[in-house]
Amino acid sequence: MRSSSQVKSTTRSVSTEGIALTDLTDLSTSSGDEALEAPFVTQTTPLVNPLHLSNTNNLLENNDESENRPEIFDNSDRSPNENNQISSTQTTNLSTSNLSTQSVILMSKCDLYCCNSSTPYHSVRDDELVLTIIDKRSCQKQWFLDHTWLTFCKVKKKVFCYPCRVAFEREIHPNTTLHPTYRSFVTEGFCDWKNARSRFKLHESTKTHATSIYVVDQQTKPTITAQLISATKRQQEQRRKALSIQISCIVYLLRQGLALRGHSDIESNLIQLLKLRSIDNDFLTEWINDKKYLSHDIINELCKEIYLLIIRDIVTEISNRKWFSLICDETCDESTLEQLCIDIRSVDDNYEIFEDILGLYELSRQDAPTIVEAIRDVLTRCGLNVLDCRGQGYDGASNMSGIYGGVSALILNQQPKAMYVHCIAHCLDLAVHDLTNQCATISTCISFVKEIIDFVR
Repeated sequence: MRSSSQVKSTTRSVSTEGIALTDLTDLSTSSGDEALEAPFVTQTTPLVNPLHLSNTNNLLENNDESENRPEIFDNSDRSPNENNQISSTQTTNLSTSNLSTQSVILMSKCDLYCCNSSTPYHSVRDDELVLTIIDKRSCQKQWFLDHTWLTFCKVKKKVFCYPCRVAFEREIHPNTTLHPTYRSFVTEGFCDWKNARSRFKLHESTKTHATSIYVVDQQTKPTITAQLISATKRQQEQRRKALSIQISCIVYLLRQGLALRGHSDIESNLIQLLKLRSIDNDFLTEWINDKKYLSHDIINELCKEIYLLIIRDIVTEISNRKWFSLICDETCDESTLEQLCIDIRSVDDNYEIFEDILGLYELSRQDAPTIVEAIRDVLTRCGLNVLDCRGQGYDGASNMSGIYGGVSALILNQQPKAMYVHCIAHCLDLAVHDLTNQCATISTCISFVKEIIDFVR
């Protein structure tokens, strides 16, 4: 038996452009029929041109990257399990090298929020940073304040460059292939805490990092179309809110029985109330100056819509009470137009009495059939059935209370349960009128007032 011997030799070659180091290891011989095996592991450092010192940055970047990579010098001192593990790792590296940069980045991300957030994740918790200790050194909080582009992975306990990672993942970086120099900050993760400060500054000064920040910022900025759409939506929301405030002001003035207009539009109650509300809402000033929705026609239309909304609620309440009574009377406005006032009287389950006015409706004539037709038209529009009517109340005029051709008689023909009652208010008015006729002084005073009214008209 011959004992095996191990020979190690090192060759160095020197050139004018740089220095290349080549280590030849593990030259072993064996006895018997075994063949001579001589595995060679070569490690080559990049060439450095002393006349061009700008290449030293790339050299430092490559050297720092190589510190995190496993170095194989001698397989004879390793166990078979270690050799198998190394071979499997090399096979994995070969398989991942065939994948695209985007696929490698996606594989390097974890499922937690730290790797899937839209902003860099900065670890500020001590329980997270204490798990990053390597050779009595760990990741520091101050690094995230000094270098805001850093993002921390909770699973790998490493830091990455957020803009570079996003740029290569979305394939928006001008360089379609990722240089091995930047893998530690993009795919593999950086954990060399001893040289962290220098490596961070070196990475910040690279053109790839600056380009990544620019392309990511351009991607996050909205397009011109999106900005126009956003501005339009913002303007629409402001104008909707301004219109809502204007309607609330109109409702308030109508509720209080105040006039909407004044001697001039600028001094009207509505405009002055809007100016008061503009103290809390700046956009109302532009709304008032625009005057687009403050014209007389639009305000009248808004008042009509408010009226219809109120009538709809009133009719719903009347329908829920089921039975109702009619109270009608005629009146003449300043333009000498004859109008019919229709009032509904109803009682709820608690025997509380409600009287609701449905509105004033113009009459073409003052005969009974025309008034009955107007009453039926209003009831039909409000969804009320005349068969649910249980009472009628009018004045003593023949066209209203006539027992044969009056309104009360025509309604009784349709609903016999609609009992007619002479209006109590009109009865009181007739009684007062008879009383004043018995007193000459009061009668003369009232006659004198009527003559003054007729003279003024």
